[in-house]
Amino acid sequence: TAHLGAMAVLVGGVFFAAADPALHTWRVLTAATGVALLVTEISHSRHWVYQGRGVVTILHVASLALVVVPPASGRVAMMAALALGAVGSHLPKSLRKWSFRHRRVVE
Repeated sequence: TAHLGAMAVLVGGVFFAAADPALHTWRVLTAATGVALLVTEISHSRHWVYQGRGVVTILHVASLALVVVPPASGRVAMMAALALGAVGSHLPKSLRKWSFRHRRVVE
């Protein structure tokens, strides 16, 4: 919930072109809560990185990297990260725990 709240303010601020200093706290809170979620996800399974949930999370973080590469794509990258986060967190178990390495669901 904390991550969703911080992210909502940050994405809204970026979308409506708020001044960078006004978004600093929200960037930090979004990153910190995202890292906390990442740590809890990784701790659930050693297979996480090559399961559907890990792959979607890696794509989510990679899309955020596009915010700093070409600054003009900030809005698009934020919306991509938002979509990937929403899709990844609502995947059914059969897709979240699907292992690309084992080619089956792995707990």
